[in-house]
Amino acid sequence: MIWQCGKHSLDLTGEPLVMGILNATPDSFSDGYPVFQAACHQAARMIEEGADILDVGGESTRPGSEPVSLELELERILPLIQFLTSRFNVPVSVDTRRAEVARQAVQAGAHIINHVSGSLDFQGMIPVLQEYEVGYVAMHMKASPKTMQDKPLYENVTLEITQSLRAVKNALMVAGIGDERLIFDPGIGFGKTLEHNLTLLREMPRMAGDLGRPLLMGLSRKSWLTHLLQDPLPKMNERDAYTAVATVLLPVKAVPIHRVHNVGLVKRALKLAGSLRI
Repeated sequence: MIWQCGKHSLDLTGEPLVMGILNATPDSFSDGYPVFQAACHQAARMIEEGADILDVGGESTRPGSEPVSLELELERILPLIQFLTSRFNVPVSVDTRRAEVARQAVQAGAHIINHVSGSLDFQGMIPVLQEYEVGYVAMHMKASPKTMQDKPLYENVTLEITQSLRAVKNALMVAGIGDERLIFDPGIGFGKTLEHNLTLLREMPRMAGDLGRPLLMGLSRKSWLTHLLQDPLPKMNERDAYTAVATVLLPVKAVPIHRVHNVGLVKRALKLAGSLRI
């Protein structure tokens, strides 16, 4: 199966792909360098470690986070996307909620739109996808990042999220956007309780089968991993080992793309898991 992302055709039938998280936000780096310079260094390191995709974001969407202005988001990401697409021959994704940010990011060279609020406002993204032949990730989000973890409720979490994402797929196909360009993300941790997350992870094959497309998974450094083990690790990067273990346990056919912070660790874990898989 192929994921068509502009000039890049990504094969989803081999070893799982790793999407490196590259957040161009001030709280993402602590090494003293300006954000742009630090992000460029991190991107080069991710490429060296084997990143298959680089995912650039200019707005935090973690639970409780506040939105940033359109102007600030664009200021953070556009120079970085231009640098990455001129320097490296890997697909570059833009992680955003806004159609206008997506449009300008694609004009700057991005090959994929990672729409983190895709289940809420995909209609606004349709004109961008009709104009540009880029890949599209529609993620399920219960509400805005500010309020999405305020007692999220579902009667049947897998069914409801699948129906929501199927509605996105149907609307896009009616608009003439081929499903070879589409990937879906159930939005683990975005408006879900620990129990919701665990149910979704167990039912990934069912969801992928119902949607007719593979899934992208973003488990990296999520707080529910530490809650599950009752282990409140003090530093975000100390969650990377948990991320790697959870990632390699996911079904390869249903989930061939993983969005992570520590590219090298997850690439090695996936390679080892593939070698040991019976």
